[in-house]
Amino acid sequence: MAVWPFRSMSRSHWVLLALVVLFLCIYLGLLSWGRVQDSLESLAAYSSGAQVFQAKVDRADAIFIVFMFLMLSPLLVVALGTTIALAGAVLAGFLESLVRRPATPGGTPGTPALPDWMFTVVVYAALALATFFSRALWLPEFQGLLSLIARAILAAYH
Repeated sequence: MAVWPFRSMSRSHWVLLALVVLFLCIYLGLLSWGRVQDSLESLAAYSSGAQVFQAKVDRADAIFIVFMFLMLSPLLVVALGTTIALAGAVLAGFLESLVRRPATPGGTPGTPALPDWMFTVVVYAALALATFFSRALWLPEFQGLLSLIARAILAAYH
């Protein structure tokens, strides 16, 4: 007798099984889409950013926008994380080169060695503060993009 080996399933198989069950529950109406739809409608009502984000979206464009959003979001997260890590490493190395002075052969003592994590924490705190204080430049555009994506999801859903 053939039995499905639940024990030998890897974690990715369990995640896939859970997503299939979740999809079937939503498809059959066992789980409500109402809260998500209300949140998307409130987000879609927000108008900000460039004019391209405020354009009317028809169903074909909406399906394409949602598909591209779902396909490109993981790549964006990886690229953004890599950019932040690279900028942090370069700036931490630069800060370290400004602070540390080696001892000279003439007997002048150098600065005491500080741990590398201190420079990294200082740089990432400075990057977070710069992002926070410059939010007037990027936040309206980002909210406009989220509004466009929310309107596209709602148009593709209906």
